[in-house]
Amino acid sequence: MAATLSASLGIAAVTNPNPAIAATTAVPSYSVGIAGESWTIENREACAARIGAGGNYRDGNDFLQGKCQGAAQAPQITGLSDARVLTFRTNKDFRYPGAIVEDPAKNTWKDAAGNTLRDRTELASGWDLPFHTNVWVGFDVRIPAGVDDVTGSGAYVLQLWQCTANPIGGVRIQSGAGNGHNVQFVRRGDQPGVNYDASLATRSVGVDEWHSFVIKYHVKPYREGAAKGTIAVYHKRVGATTVEEKVFEQDEYFGYGLQSSCRNDSFTERFKIKFGMYKDYQPGATFRSDFRNLRIGASKAAVQPYNRG
Repeated sequence: MAATLSASLGIAAVTNPNPAIAATTAVPSYSVGIAGESWTIENREACAARIGAGGNYRDGNDFLQGKCQGAAQAPQITGLSDARVLTFRTNKDFRYPGAIVEDPAKNTWKDAAGNTLRDRTELASGWDLPFHTNVWVGFDVRIPAGVDDVTGSGAYVLQLWQCTANPIGGVRIQSGAGNGHNVQFVRRGDQPGVNYDASLATRSVGVDEWHSFVIKYHVKPYREGAAKGTIAVYHKRVGATTVEEKVFEQDEYFGYGLQSSCRNDSFTERFKIKFGMYKDYQPGATFRSDFRNLRIGASKAAVQPYNRG
């Protein structure tokens, strides 16, 4: 069963915290979909729910695994040769066989076994990004005209995945009429009493506009009395006269500190970044996100799409 996009996780009775690990760990670097460089999507027709089966990204240095599900098409390259982008979209004509309405008000659907149905088209880094240190990610994103409003829990265009559980952070398209070009910044963990459904900030990306974001994730799960982690977001609309704006910087516990928060013995204090689109299934709806210049690294200067010297 796919992880719920926004419902809070209950804390299980078993509370076996993982011992703290070393505070300094090397951050691997990724450079994906970089303008002017050569890259490809391999074996698109084999992209499936099993990650890495097809729809994988490859360039001279990096390999990212593809994953597809439901109405989502495999990751693809669109645009002209000198302005290529990575595109993630749904097929509005796709129908899940035997789909049943789960919540009419939210327009969510389930299968006969009661599993909420999802659409996903994603590329994923390795499971090699460390907790307890600064991990930076920068990218350009565009939400084109003609997309439908998101219902249900919203649609992630970027996620941080620690284990078999809800994502521990990410960027999502806001749910609700008229919100299809708003992105929200979210996080999740297992600190008691915290409403993780609420976003930390919302920012409009307009229609058919390229927007650059740079995000610092310093993941630290909740441990009573311990220092918190940090999330910081910087934004710049792509254009000659625009300037960078710091959206927010906030200290937060996020990530899972309890082994019981992760299913199937999947607990680890590392994470991967997935980007593209992951959302509740909506029959007949059209969604699309475009990415370019995505980088992951150890500093802001290393990943920002703009002001690169």
